[in-house]
Amino acid sequence: MTMEVKSSLDDLKKKLVEEAERKASEIIEEAKREADLIIKRAEEEWREKAENERKNIIEQAKREADRTISEARVKARLIIINAKNTLFNEIFNEVLKIVENRENFDKKTSLERLLNESLVYMSKPVRVIVDSKDREIVGELLRERNLNNIEVIESNDIIGGLILEDSDGRRVDNSYKTRLERARRILGPYITKYLWSTES
Repeated sequence: MTMEVKSSLDDLKKKLVEEAERKASEIIEEAKREADLIIKRAEEEWREKAENERKNIIEQAKREADRTISEARVKARLIIINAKNTLFNEIFNEVLKIVENRENFDKKTSLERLLNESLVYMSKPVRVIVDSKDREIVGELLRERNLNNIEVIESNDIIGGLILEDSDGRRVDNSYKTRLERARRILGPYITKYLWSTES
């Protein structure tokens, strides 16, 4: 092998090695860039997922907080409603006790008014139902009106007032309990509003 040939082979070998090293270097650099992009995308995805997860956790916490507040408001409203109903019932129970014990009012005047009112709606009663405590007064009121033909019947189902009946069994119920229940239905909203008028 001549020197010239050997020199040419060495140059070719050198060029091939350099070209191979250059290509290898380019491949490595490209791989590094691709790896950087992969890592960057992975980091971005992680941050996006982390942000989404953070948002989901916050939204869930907000929903839970709203639900807790809503439930607390419902419970608070129920407590207030129950308190109003309790007070309202206590007031009417006290009134019922006063009526039952015939306290602080004129029995005869009260029964006379109820009898006159009942006679407006029933012209020909045959019996009047009363509590035993009121029998004497009602009998007296009937005699004063020349209504001696009306039978006076005592009943444990009535705590005061009176009930007129005609021969067909129709009734005009002016017992205290019925009147109180009627007043309770009609006046209840106004009484409740008055009792809680200072409520904010």
